[in-house]
Amino acid sequence: MEYFAKATAELLGCRSCYVAMISASGLEEVRIGDAPTDPSCTTIVERIARKGTAEDVASLEPINSRTSFVRKLIGAEPPGRSHSVIGRFASDARTTVVFVAGWRPAALAAAEIPGLAHTVRPLWKAAHSLARQTPGQLDAQLWLEELTFPAIIVDPGLHIYAVNHGGRALLTERELLRMDGGRLAGSCASVTESLRRAIGKVLIESGTHGCFSTTVPLSMDRQQFAFAKIGAVPTHDKLGQALIVVPQFDDVQGAHCIASAFGLNWAEERIVARILQFQCPRDIGAELGLTEATVRTYTKRIMLKLGINRQSEFFLLYHLTQSPFGAGRRENRVSRPVFGGRLDEEGPMRLRTAGKPSSD
Repeated sequence: MEYFAKATAELLGCRSCYVAMISASGLEEVRIGDAPTDPSCTTIVERIARKGTAEDVASLEPINSRTSFVRKLIGAEPPGRSHSVIGRFASDARTTVVFVAGWRPAALAAAEIPGLAHTVRPLWKAAHSLARQTPGQLDAQLWLEELTFPAIIVDPGLHIYAVNHGGRALLTERELLRMDGGRLAGSCASVTESLRRAIGKVLIESGTHGCFSTTVPLSMDRQQFAFAKIGAVPTHDKLGQALIVVPQFDDVQGAHCIASAFGLNWAEERIVARILQFQCPRDIGAELGLTEATVRTYTKRIMLKLGINRQSEFFLLYHLTQSPFGAGRRENRVSRPVFGGRLDEEGPMRLRTAGKPSSD
């Protein structure tokens, strides 16, 4: 998609170009230029994609009355008279492509439109062929959509450049992360600043030491315990941009990932799954037919295998095993306490809404 966006911008004499591919699996976007991603445009883009039939020829037309919509897709127009172009075509029986390009110094002449409209579909096919023949040059948006968890690409100033489907849903909820004037923001100023510092560190470390990632807490609330994993975007053409992934908790999958990464047996995996459900040793024992003392013994044995000494670190380990930056192997395990402290034998595990998680 990025190859096509660059080629289309050059073909139309534009400095920016937005491309969306709409299929049964959803909407995928890519853009070149200065405009950050704006999730509010999704509905309009999908409406444009539904115009015509899947077999229709490519359409191309100048845009005059939709400049506010265009600005959100390709950025503000430069000083002086500027023009933009919108197009759509069916790339196959199930996929429609919509693109917006600008800003042209002159309006698109009527005589130019038929020839240019017949050019865009072959250009799309050529771009896809080039992408397949160039290993290592990964289309960031397509790669993002392959990630299960919400994912967002930003620069050191937290400007948003790309978002996958899960990321758009997360930003729409505005609970853990939100978009503020085209920039990413956390639920509070301290989270936003933590994200900014972590991104700067990741980009510096990635440039000097190769692959590097870090974790930033987004919420320590018991009902919404969440972290963001941050690393450099793993493509050659996205230098200076960071990938933020927000893993979503699934206690069963989480326990399986930890067990696989650290060689736990089936009985230990069942204990970990229930710890990730915030169950206390008494409740775990009642559910599994074990005494509370046996559960505590199992838990201590598991924590020794994992190299941790607080139950809150089970959640961090889960995030590490889900990292898209190569974490999750045994050599990446937490070998020292993440928060410090000791194992507390009393009461169910609790995560405070501020400060350090309580130990159990």
